[in-house]
Amino acid sequence: MASLRSLAAGLSTLGLSLALAGCGSSPGVGPSAGVGYETVIAAVVLAESEAGGRAFELEIEDGTAQVHVAAAGREVEVDVDLAGPTVTDRRDDGDLDPDDRATMDAAPTTLADAVRVAAAAHDGDGSVGEVSLEHGADAAWKVAFTDAGDVAVSVADGTIVRSAG
Repeated sequence: MASLRSLAAGLSTLGLSLALAGCGSSPGVGPSAGVGYETVIAAVVLAESEAGGRAFELEIEDGTAQVHVAAAGREVEVDVDLAGPTVTDRRDDGDLDPDDRATMDAAPTTLADAVRVAAAAHDGDGSVGEVSLEHGADAAWKVAFTDAGDVAVSVADGTIVRSAG
């Protein structure tokens, strides 16, 4: 009887280990990728909350996300330490660019939505390095990854416009 309990306990431990191993990474984010897209999204949400507006640009460098947020007609740059994530700095960068404002006003898809969609579509093993807003008739969020791949996500409906790498 004791040997059956030992066998059952061993199999339970093995099953748990296998289940946890299967949860180790997110789509588009491999073990060598660096910062996971969930952390990037958390940084964007935190920056938007801090500035009281909507993010429209993002750069990640040395463990810090520099998130540009449109708030009350102004551009506010919020630095977020990705280890926390925690806000480490906030600066008013002046009036919001009219092209950025017009594109965002017509865009139901958010920067965080674009990161989520792009990460799921990205075939490489790089993490998100930068997100920018492209203007014009084919307005899109351009999500650039650290492995030189990029995915453009439509601001109008959240579909993938193009993918490279």
